Amino acid sequence: MSIIKECIRTVGRGERGRKPLSFDQAFQVMDEYLSGEFDDDQMAMLLMLIRVQNETNDEIAGFVKAFQSRVPNLGADIDWPCYAGKRASAGKPWHLLAAKILADNGFKVLLHGYNDKPASREHAEDYLPTFGIPMASDTEHAQLLLQTVGIAYLPLNAFAPQAELMISWKNRYGLRTPINTVVRALNPGGGKIGIRGSFHPGFQQLHAEVEHVIGKTSHAVISFKGVSGESEYNPKVSQTVWLSQPTGVESFYWPEQYISEIETLAVCPMKTPAEEMSMMANTVVSTMAAVLFAELHDREKAFESAYTYWKAYVLSHG
Repeated sequence: MSIIKECIRTVGRGERGRKPLSFDQAFQVMDEYLSGEFDDDQMAMLLMLIRVQNETNDEIAGFVKAFQSRVPNLGADIDWPCYAGKRASAGKPWHLLAAKILADNGFKVLLHGYNDKPASREHAEDYLPTFGIPMASDTEHAQLLLQTVGIAYLPLNAFAPQAELMISWKNRYGLRTPINTVVRALNPGGGKIGIRGSFHPGFQQLHAEVEHVIGKTSHAVISFKGVSGESEYNPKVSQTVWLSQPTGVESFYWPEQYISEIETLAVCPMKTPAEEMSMMANTVVSTMAAVLFAELHDREKAFESAYTYWKAYVLSHG
């Protein structure tokens, strides 16, 4: 017998009786859903009830584990979710260039995402051809691309189509579900380090804690308030960032780190206006530095390495 009704009762009782799902309950119910053991309307009801209470790290981690059990380890070094997109007023998806530069310096980078076209945001998927970043058709293709060119973009529907369906429920029911949090943590490439940008307060810590609950060996993730909620670091803000490692979750306060006289490109491939070129350069450096911090655990060293990569890129591209 399916666990779905038990889970709905657990989270849907009155105020005194309701409680969140345990990790095991969350894993089992999502595993059963992905196996087709109950209908969409039951899962939608469960997710809406969870959303009203605010999802817990155990619930998200259990859901993530169920998806991950269906995706092979693709051998990525860096896991890079691209789900939010950027508001047009916030600039182009400059984080895509950060990912490309890291790939050019020997990291195997797997980007994955969902392009919500009705949201009318600047999404990384629209700029893949600009940097010659190939889009994978499935997980096997993504694995081949990582081995041959070191970077690939894997659409959500190519490795977790049910998750894309669940995201679309927002348009049907008018309410965001916890799946928007789940997809950022799916790590379909099995990346050793990861980046997590989010928008709403509290989700930065939640993303880090989810990674710790999942408990991957030698897996480190940096989580912060991203530009428009995307996996892009804003160099002009001071904020608390969260680092998740198998040993635990730590928080760090990072002050603004903006280089006023930074080297810039003569022409931006994404057609960034001249007055925004310095911001673009600093954003790329800061985003790379955040990723490298997950590996090095030293912000200054991470920033130095990122800046070195950037200067070399500018020099090689005129």
